[in-house]
Amino acid sequence: MIEPRSARLIRWAPVLAAFVTTVSMIFAVTTYWQGAREHRQASAIGILQDYLKFSVEHPELASRPTDAPIDARYVWFATHTLFTVESLWTLVGEDERWDRTLEALLRPHRGYLQQGVMGCDAFDPGFYEFLKSRFPELKCKQT
Repeated sequence: MIEPRSARLIRWAPVLAAFVTTVSMIFAVTTYWQGAREHRQASAIGILQDYLKFSVEHPELASRPTDAPIDARYVWFATHTLFTVESLWTLVGEDERWDRTLEALLRPHRGYLQQGVMGCDAFDPGFYEFLKSRFPELKCKQT
């Protein structure tokens, strides 16, 4: 006996519903992760813009000779730079497109990183490893 068309549709309805639900869930998860990635990018750009504005307000601290003496104002600025880079690294550190930006922010402070005045324990261990991989000559303040 031939099954009526409506009976065949009813029999396949749960399969179709499961398929549509699965596709919808995949789309929802993909959309969520894309949104989260875009939000991290937007936050990182905002942090970078704030830092660049800060650098323009303090040009004498933002770009100075590597061998210049380290005074309290410069320690304040260099520490701010490091925390800015750590924030960016936390948000977008896995995105290789940001590597050059992070290194460019740190490069002017190579002398500070080499002189052993930085308290490395104030930073995330993963970020410390990032710094060490980029600046092998990094020295930490002895406590």
